[in-house]
Amino acid sequence: MASRCYRLVLQRVRADWFERYGVSPVLVETYVDRSTYTGKSLVAANWLRIGQSLGRGRTSPNQQARPRSAKDVWVWQWDPQARAKLQERRLPVVVPRSIFSQSPQDHWVEEELDGLDLGHVTLHRRFGRMLQDRWAHPDWSFYASFGGKAGGKAAYAFIENGRADLQFQSLMAPHQNNTRRRMAAEKVVVLAQDTTTLSYNTLQQTKGLGPIGDDRKPGRGLLLHSLQAFRLDRVPLGCAWAKVWAREPVSDTAHRNEQSIDQKESARWVEAFQAAASIAAQMPQTAVLVSGDRESDIADLYDRARVAPPNLHFLIRAQHDRVLQGGEKLWHYLSSQPCGATMMVAIPRNKDRLARTATLELRWAKIQIKPPRVGCKNSWGTTPLWALMATETNPPKGAEPIDWVLLSDWEIDSPKTARRMVRWYGLRWGIECWHQVLKDVCRVETRQMKSAEALSRALALDMIVAWRVLLLCRLGKAHPHLPASVLYSPEELAILEVLKKNAIA
Repeated sequence: MASRCYRLVLQRVRADWFERYGVSPVLVETYVDRSTYTGKSLVAANWLRIGQSLGRGRTSPNQQARPRSAKDVWVWQWDPQARAKLQERRLPVVVPRSIFSQSPQDHWVEEELDGLDLGHVTLHRRFGRMLQDRWAHPDWSFYASFGGKAGGKAAYAFIENGRADLQFQSLMAPHQNNTRRRMAAEKVVVLAQDTTTLSYNTLQQTKGLGPIGDDRKPGRGLLLHSLQAFRLDRVPLGCAWAKVWAREPVSDTAHRNEQSIDQKESARWVEAFQAAASIAAQMPQTAVLVSGDRESDIADLYDRARVAPPNLHFLIRAQHDRVLQGGEKLWHYLSSQPCGATMMVAIPRNKDRLARTATLELRWAKIQIKPPRVGCKNSWGTTPLWALMATETNPPKGAEPIDWVLLSDWEIDSPKTARRMVRWYGLRWGIECWHQVLKDVCRVETRQMKSAEALSRALALDMIVAWRVLLLCRLGKAHPHLPASVLYSPEELAILEVLKKNAIA
């Protein structure tokens, strides 16, 4: 009876809405207080439970106000493409500019900060000078970078300025826009996403920091999650998107499985993927591949990919041995597939291992994964994916063998494509290298400021500098015959000529 009543009402509502407003709705939503009702009638009528409200209504606009009870959010879709249509946005197409283009500016800083909007020309000039000074001495302390007492005081005055325009996002915006222009000049770009912790344990008086680490090694600091763009030859194109935040002192994990993704810290992976979707929509001629490690193996991300632009894809290393449509487990199913190809990969040395060449066996298949049986995900259907297992044969004694399971919506239909996926996932390591430059070269964790906001503003400078440092390193290896004028200003080239003559003498 309830199912029939819902159907009759929905038919009438859609018709009446179109007659009144001239618009045909694609979706309707309702809320159910689970402390009073179960929502069984909505299940019978094939409604979808998509999440839970925050428990705050019009009378409680902030956390301090008296909270209302959280409610389940249910939706009915008149149109099967409702999600895609509701997310449609017309974004301006990015004008491509290759990383190898000659710069019309005298210095790369002027080009990289083109479009900076801080509300005042004096602030623009100050930030540009600060970036040049940090670039000149990225390994120096923040105060010492700016040429003496006057420059150091001016830099701190900028960082601690109370203007609302001086936010992390507004300082990063021109670099991110230029990164997207460099992305638009490529056929395929890998967007590596990852999180790193920024430790400021000694700054006990600094406001706005949060807990980091775990119970065994607790600390105070910030978290940085970003999308770093890479060409297929490992050359970094810049930071396409980033977010800095501090954890809440107390984390509510008692009802974690019942929470929607936006109530969890893991939402950063999905938020970054959503940002990548907007970026991909601005460059339809470029295939954008979002790559993440095992922590990004989240069903919500795969679900978002269903309504993403057609040129956006993901490539993620699996963490969970998921249940497939037929009831089998992912690992066992892939292991039972015949070896479709082999490939050789060079494993670089590090402090724990020697360099070696590994032989990988590749197995792949198209799969349908079931959603986790928690919360609103129970009502989700299966998700079609391609899965690839890369296993090292005969690893050296004592060495940790390569054993990857990769998930993607990119069709894997041949040994060539399978090998390509493995190589492309290897590009994800570039964001780890960028983190290392940020911490070891730019020394961002040595900053001493009064607030987390000031730390994030200083961080914006070093994020751009770290990209530039990594860019020069990668270009020197990948393109050793590239003219120096592509990356250096006339003044820098003149200095290099003098240094070269002195070295020869």
